This record gives sequence, C-alpha cells and structure tokens, in this order.
Amino acid sequence: MKKLTTWFVAVTIGLTLGFGNVHAEEIDTSNPFKMLEQIAERMTVRIGEERSSIEQNPGYLRDIMAQELMPHSDYQFAARQVLGRNFQRLSSEQQQEFIEVFREYLVTTYARVFTQYDETKHKIIFGRQGNYENERRVTVRAQLVEEGGRPPVRLDFQLQRRNPQAPWMAFDLVAEGVSMLNAQRSEVEASLRQNGIDGTIQLLRDRANREIRLDEELDVSDFTN
Repeated sequence: MKKLTTWFVAVTIGLTLGFGNVHAEEIDTSNPFKMLEQIAERMTVRIGEERSSIEQNPGYLRDIMAQELMPHSDYQFAARQVLGRNFQRLSSEQQQEFIEVFREYLVTTYARVFTQYDETKHKIIFGRQGNYENERRVTVRAQLVEEGGRPPVRLDFQLQRRNPQAPWMAFDLVAEGVSMLNAQRSEVEASLRQNGIDGTIQLLRDRANREIRLDEELDVSDFTN
C-alpha cells in the first residue's frame, strides 16, 4: 500500500503552498473550491510556524486538527453513513455517543497523518474551479505532489451543503479511486458483526486515544487494523 505521505495526508485538506497568508482571512465556506485552498494554506502555515511546539508535544497536533479541520468536516453525516441502516437501530444516546467518538477518532487519525507531513516537500495542486452555485454536492479535484519523483496522487474531495445558504463541508475523499468513506463503512460493518455497537464504539475510542508519535512509520493499513 502507499505510504500516508502520498495518500491519506490529503484527507485533512492540507498541504498546498503559495496562496498568500490567510491567517487573518476568514474561510469562505460559500465557495467549496476557494474554501479548500484557504484551509490548505492555513494548515500549511500554522504547522510550519508551530513546528517547535509539535516536536515538543506531538499531541498538540490534535488541537490543530480540531481547530482548523473539524469545523469544515461534516463528520456527523460521515458517522451516519459508515453505520448505514444500523444508525436508525441505535438509541438516541448510542447515536450521539457514536458520533462523538467518531469525531475524536478522526481528529487522532488526522493528527497521526500529519506526523508524516513535511511542509518543505508536499503540496496539493487544485484543479480548475467548476460550477457550484446551484449544486448541493460537488467534487473538487486535485493532485498531491511530493518531491522525490513519485507520481502525483489523484484526489477527489467530496463536499456538500445542506441547503443553498448552508456552508460547504467535506465528507469524503476519493484517492486514486478509493473512497475513504466506503473503506470506513466496510470496517465498521465488520466490527458491528463481531463486537456489536458497544464494542465498535470502544474500538474507535481506543484508536482515538492512541499516542501521537513523530517517529511512527504509517501505512494506510494502520488505520484499519
């Protein structure tokens, strides 16, 4: 499998360079194409500027992910999608607990991914902006480029808005034809059959509480085992 440095890093909507300083600029959630570019640049700048804090405390990456990425992630929708029809079979308390644990799992996953990120080597090149004004869902196409001669990785970010006035939010990434949402759904379904909902929630909780280490070598399979 591809290393995270060329595959799953892009889930976090980071790593592009050269769009100007957006520290004080509010994210434009009315335009999904511009939104992704702004988030990417803000993440790149912040991680570069706070590299010393990250090296002293790798767990600080969780705070960055929660603050910069999660406000623009429709994790509630994603959580319902990975459970599928099973979501409606849960009590309201179980539904809420699953959504909250799924969010924390995503935060830790993103943080672990960014232990692999080198702001001097990675960037995303976004494709041309398409029509979105009358759409509820759009695909933002991009390529993840890494120095060193590796072929670019094709990325399709899936975004949606709940109504024409609502902000755009990301809910899935298709990397080289592989949907992260579908992969998570398959894993959760397998866990439900084996462990039930309580065991599945505990599995996600255990993963959410994993230690963040900068020296960890990650592969895509590390997030499904």
